[in-house]
Amino acid sequence: MAIRYFNTNEAIFGSSRYVKTVGLAEAIIRGQAPDGGLYMPAQFPAISPERIALMGGMRYPQIFVETMKDFFYETLHQETLERIAHEAYDFEPYVEHVSGIDKIVRLDEGPTAAFKDYAAVVFFRIVKAIVEQEQGFKGSLISRANDRLDDLVYGQSLKDIDLFTYFTATSGDTGSATGMGCVDVPGMMMFIFYSSRIGEHVSDTQARMMDFIGKNVYVIRADTDFDGCDLISKTLQMDPDLAFMHKSTANSVSLGRLLPQVAYYFYAYSRVAENGEEIRVSVPSGNFGDAMAGLFSMKMGLPIKLIVGVNENDVFERFIRTGMYAPSESTKPCHSNSMNVGWPSNVRRVFNLYGGQLVEGKDPETGKRIVYSMKIPDLKRLRADIAAYAITDDETDGLIWEFYNKRHLIDGRIHSTIEPHGAVAWGAAMKFRQQTGYLGRIICFETAHPGKFPERLRTFGIEPELPECISTVLELPEGRRRFWTVNNYQEAKDLVVQIYRVERGRQGLKPVI
Repeated sequence: MAIRYFNTNEAIFGSSRYVKTVGLAEAIIRGQAPDGGLYMPAQFPAISPERIALMGGMRYPQIFVETMKDFFYETLHQETLERIAHEAYDFEPYVEHVSGIDKIVRLDEGPTAAFKDYAAVVFFRIVKAIVEQEQGFKGSLISRANDRLDDLVYGQSLKDIDLFTYFTATSGDTGSATGMGCVDVPGMMMFIFYSSRIGEHVSDTQARMMDFIGKNVYVIRADTDFDGCDLISKTLQMDPDLAFMHKSTANSVSLGRLLPQVAYYFYAYSRVAENGEEIRVSVPSGNFGDAMAGLFSMKMGLPIKLIVGVNENDVFERFIRTGMYAPSESTKPCHSNSMNVGWPSNVRRVFNLYGGQLVEGKDPETGKRIVYSMKIPDLKRLRADIAAYAITDDETDGLIWEFYNKRHLIDGRIHSTIEPHGAVAWGAAMKFRQQTGYLGRIICFETAHPGKFPERLRTFGIEPELPECISTVLELPEGRRRFWTVNNYQEAKDLVVQIYRVERGRQGLKPVI
């Protein structure tokens, strides 16, 4: 039986009354619900201990299919998932055995050296397969009599949509990963918004990796922080004046981006755990897509619990500690820039999963993001599953230096130093051990390659070894960088319309009125 998906603004996980549910195809094509809510599975597929044990002998593409096939039942054939996985994943996480109980799982082995690659390399392939399957296999997307995609979002069949437009806000890695996933895909284009405050909210290397993508991927710098870029992106998606564009998102608010991240939790567990033991996974968290994938994994039967590390933008850590949720109006620039988030979007899903509800929106008068309504989740259950710690910049620097001095030749890999985001995960894990006396295994996710943050590492005399995807970009001439700059929403909107018309011509599509 196909899994259904509900809107977090309308229901709470486990509720017996869902206002409306949709199939996975619709959830992925829309990206977000029409009112800005996030889609959540009404139930989770169960993966037995026996199936998890077998994953120790599987390669990454096989684990992806094993964890995704129940979600995609009646949306994509299993053979299609297998083809997508084997085409996309020519890389897999690298496990460093720091000690018998401390492991670092490096998720920086993909085409843009960031954990976002594990979702981005399959996301657009999945969208394309959904569109093609709707055209070529009638009934494959129908799980209820009235669940056809014929007038999905736009009053027309998917096959009649000639250009999908994706909006992405990024604090660094999401932009390059999703941009590389979208580049040159016919019938698709992408706008990437990131902060113009290079060095504060995006590293120069991260900016370069976006600026050089080109073709059907358009990079726009906005004079704001990540939350401001995210608000621009979300507002564009909801803007009725842009109804002639078929809009969606490639951020982790989309289940198409979030679900594939579940696979690396199962992969990491299968390489580290023994005899079905419960272990902890320490995750550096900004917008909470990575942590949310971990919670999904737990619901599916993976015997893990989470340690969440945040930087000095500590909204979630304060909530876990005090029970008071108060998003921040501004973000503090921290060394772990991808986590400089004051309004973490996926916290709405965290609330929902534990019996709470968080409904957010935009103040019609000021344009600022606000909380419309809030029901606090079951904090006892939440705290049992998630431990949260804030790591300061000074602590982050100390952890990088200490780790490099003691451990940089682990497995003979010189880049086994950690960068600021990995340092937050490592620091949170160490605080958890110190404060709880925990002696079990901990996996720490290193979410980006140290080569993305050479400016920070060089302050300690550390010269990270660069993967080819970074060194190649750094060698490109400055004159080939392509980006636009905007100062406010109206400028962004006008620019998007202008570029959209040009891109339609570039792809040989009919002009729009």
